[in-house]
Amino acid sequence: MSTAPRPIGTDVVTAEDLGAELRRLRKAAGQTQADVARIVGVSRANLTQWETGRYLPSVENARLLDDHFRAANALVEMAEAARTPTPAAGEVLTTGASLLEVFRRAGTSLAEELIRDANGRAVGWRHNLQKRGAHTTLATAYGISAMVVVGEPYLDLHAVVEDLYAKRSDFGWQGRSEGRRPEVTAAVVGALFQASTILTAQDGLTYLERSLDDRTRTRPFLLSSALRTSVRLAPDAPLTRRLTDDLLAARLDFDGVPLWGEKKEEVLFSPEPSTAHTARAVVALRELLRSGHGSDEVSDAVEIGTRWLVERVHPDDGVSEDLALPQPQGRPDVRVTIKHFTSAWVLQALAEAPQVPAARLSRALNSLWERYEPSRGLWAWGSGDLPIWMTLDAVTALRAVALAFPAPQFLPPPAAE
Repeated sequence: MSTAPRPIGTDVVTAEDLGAELRRLRKAAGQTQADVARIVGVSRANLTQWETGRYLPSVENARLLDDHFRAANALVEMAEAARTPTPAAGEVLTTGASLLEVFRRAGTSLAEELIRDANGRAVGWRHNLQKRGAHTTLATAYGISAMVVVGEPYLDLHAVVEDLYAKRSDFGWQGRSEGRRPEVTAAVVGALFQASTILTAQDGLTYLERSLDDRTRTRPFLLSSALRTSVRLAPDAPLTRRLTDDLLAARLDFDGVPLWGEKKEEVLFSPEPSTAHTARAVVALRELLRSGHGSDEVSDAVEIGTRWLVERVHPDDGVSEDLALPQPQGRPDVRVTIKHFTSAWVLQALAEAPQVPAARLSRALNSLWERYEPSRGLWAWGSGDLPIWMTLDAVTALRAVALAFPAPQFLPPPAAE
């Protein structure tokens, strides 16, 4: 039997169409779902959801499936076509629940995942909610911020805030590794400042500034994370101005267009403009503009970045990068992998942009909902991992979209019966 994929015609392509084609290719190859899942590197449950049309595979997974079945890019094209509807003017995605219900489910699930000590005292969250293990500084900061965004009093955060505040060092908050961790300190300071009065703006700025090091100036991810927190603390502070200048200087010239890549160093790991980093930078700089302290240069950078995010075709799925964390006393660097929930940041960047095409917004929203686990009310990678930061990024993005486009709401499709 031939395994050649069927051509894509002019008809609308749905998730069910892609699932049927994926199932046909698998059976023609004489393989089981377990076989394909093992080869591609996903769970069998993921493959089942794709074949039944309940969810679409990510761009990366569609490409892996396409390579495996030698489908000549047909699966990638079908996934993109199904992910990018062309609604009529004013038409939006189908609704299955109110945004309030989505937020309530997320808040309830996060409250259930809160770790408590032997005395029943709440201490924080773990990084991956799918696994057992101890709570971490960064995950706890993300959990606090997520609870603030969903806006419901699911639990008393007082004990968690106190425990997190007590973990500070001379260089802010360090997480699992020692040394300076600006991304951890920015997340913790932002969470504490939003959830309580335990940390003053000036103390927050001091800890944030002490966490910075030379490598920060070459990393758009670190700069945008620190800037966003600094703007919330004091938009007119010298640190805010310095971080703004550094973030603008971190752009690279891509065919005459200044955008953000993975890093600004002589030897680039990925010498391409980054959707995730450009979106993150636009979000941070737009927050500065909203405070009334942005310059013409900031406004121009936001306009250029936003236009690129709108007009170019980007994969709105996850992006990963490696960070080398310098350690004190001459010890070897610690290397960590940072993942980005790209579609969530694209949505935040587009939320306040003028005249965003409905198809572009829908594509980013579809990518975001593709990662949603209705049974848990949380967001997950295709591997089944439930990193807490994905839910924070998702609810933050949805809140931004809801405020920018008040009616009708952009919501997930109904769950299968």
